[in-house]
Amino acid sequence: MLALLHDQRRAGAGERTAPALSLPLRIKPARACALGWSPELFTLTLLVGNASLRAEDGALLARGRAPVVAICAEYDRPLTSLSPPALAPYSLARARLQGVPALRLPGGWLRAPLRLETTHRAALAPTRDDDALARAGRFFTELEEAWRCSVGSVLEIAWPVYGPEHGGPLLDAVAGTPLPELPLR
Repeated sequence: MLALLHDQRRAGAGERTAPALSLPLRIKPARACALGWSPELFTLTLLVGNASLRAEDGALLARGRAPVVAICAEYDRPLTSLSPPALAPYSLARARLQGVPALRLPGGWLRAPLRLETTHRAALAPTRDDDALARAGRFFTELEEAWRCSVGSVLEIAWPVYGPEHGGPLLDAVAGTPLPELPLR
């Protein structure tokens, strides 16, 4: 299940690299500065189950009829949407009680699919947190058991964000909205 996750991590010991593909970067560094955030671009890690990537154009598509589920490893929360990305108000620990949001990926007759792009070369990965990735992996394993179906391989996607200039919330570089506070270093 997490085979793709391990293939994408070819960094040295104690070093973490950003995932190869990311959600589309819509807010540029100059705009982030004008809004009061740092121009330094970081990436959060999204783990997406029951989705596949179309190689020709980088489109993220649902795989089969199983529900698509996404988790932000650093925030330890499920996502309620990928386009634009939105965090659930509860943690993975409470997801069983609150419900796991199934995502509907854009695409179809009248809507273009969500296209991923190459992660920006200047994007920094936050400090290494193997525990967060391990918790997310365990959550997907528990989800498979609860749903009695396979989540399949999990895609690792970067979510570009800007850090705060002087403490405070992060800025989502896809939608331009503030996110909850999170230490990046």
